[in-house]
Amino acid sequence: MTWRFGFEELDVYRAAKEALGIALAARKEWKGMPGELAPQFERALVSVVLNIAEGAGRASAADQRRHYAIARGSANEAGAVLSIVAAYRAVDGGTEEAIRSRLVRVVQMLSRMIR
Repeated sequence: MTWRFGFEELDVYRAAKEALGIALAARKEWKGMPGELAPQFERALVSVVLNIAEGAGRASAADQRRHYAIARGSANEAGAVLSIVAAYRAVDGGTEEAIRSRLVRVVQMLSRMIR
């Protein structure tokens, strides 16, 4: 039997992890991007995943919402960095769209979870 954490069952967690996975796989494509943006992008994406997991493990609804709000903020930050990366043409359009669509979905799901 494989044991799973509760957060692994959340669609929002899976979508955030997918966005991170796509970004990490595309890392070598990021040519011409200012050096500080790549680590900032990765930190923001990792923050989304970790705050969703931490929020899911909190006992009170207020604590859960706080972590989900932090995750939503990090997802928005990652979206802004993605826009900058796209402006530098440092990532191909297909990769950008794959990450963007997942981030938008994550923000939408987190917004509903915070309410």
